[in-house]
Amino acid sequence: MAPKRTSIYDIAQRLGVSVSSVSRALSDHPSISAALKERIRQVAEELHYAPNSVAVNLKTGRRNTIGVVVPSINRSFFSSAIEGIEDRAYKQGCDVLIYQSKDSAEREERIVHSLAGKVDGVIASVAADATDHGYYNRLSAAGVPVVLFDRTDEKVEAGTVIVDDYQGAAMAVKHLLGQGLRRIFHFAGPQQVNVWRDRMRGYLDTMREAGAILSEAAVFEGENTSEEEGRRFARTLLAAREQAGDGALPEAIFFAGDFAALGAMLELQRAGIRIPEDVAVVGFANEPFCQLLATPLSSVDQFSYKMGYMAGKMMFDRLRGEPQVGIVIAPELMIRESSLKTKTLK
Repeated sequence: MAPKRTSIYDIAQRLGVSVSSVSRALSDHPSISAALKERIRQVAEELHYAPNSVAVNLKTGRRNTIGVVVPSINRSFFSSAIEGIEDRAYKQGCDVLIYQSKDSAEREERIVHSLAGKVDGVIASVAADATDHGYYNRLSAAGVPVVLFDRTDEKVEAGTVIVDDYQGAAMAVKHLLGQGLRRIFHFAGPQQVNVWRDRMRGYLDTMREAGAILSEAAVFEGENTSEEEGRRFARTLLAAREQAGDGALPEAIFFAGDFAALGAMLELQRAGIRIPEDVAVVGFANEPFCQLLATPLSSVDQFSYKMGYMAGKMMFDRLRGEPQVGIVIAPELMIRESSLKTKTLK
């Protein structure tokens, strides 16, 4: 015969308190004193008490599950953010369901529709392919809180956790300007996405404030920020150089993403362009590979794990009834060899 499962009645009997007091203490209810909570937790541990999650869920209507929707899990940024979300969820005794939108609006909408009734809340970074993410509002209207991180949409009723993309871009450009560089180009991501739009604004405003050169060719908007798009951008620069000479090349390039920077660096170096001697380069995201390249890549750190962890915390705050808020994380520029035309600059 299986041993009898410890219940809150057993804990109440051991301590001589009411069952309701035990229940509230184990739920961290503010009406129970810290001293009594500690006594009840100690006895619960001694008796190997484990809550019946099925009964708790039936009583509260909770599923103890959070849905996470990201464009891709094969990027270090998103995998690190998911780790932060999962670590926070684990502390709450919650499970996490992870979905990839593959940057497809159709796929994202289908995922979000399927999550209704499955999860207590949804944490997401929206698909770049979509211009209208209103399907998330249907979750909010159904009482399922939504938290957006990194890629957000102001038309969605949600709490948000982002890095200051505008400031990160400004830091990168100021670093290049500080070395006396003026012909600085920008590889931008699709402008319907907030992160790439804010990085573009940071670049443009900083360049204008410095009175630096902004030619028609200075901004290249990629279809995405992949390595292949970075290579395509580099090939356009090399084609211009073939026609107009070395003067067609920029002195520096600020990339909206590290993978695009990687592709461009490889393509330029294959053509004999030296980095940073001929062209200085700064990326954005601080992917792990940045430090491992033959010419280590300078990049703006987004603190992806922290972003995910804070998104998880915000979700559980929302589930406790706290209002939605917007959190902005300060970025940090990691300066490495790829952008140091002045070798003594740190």
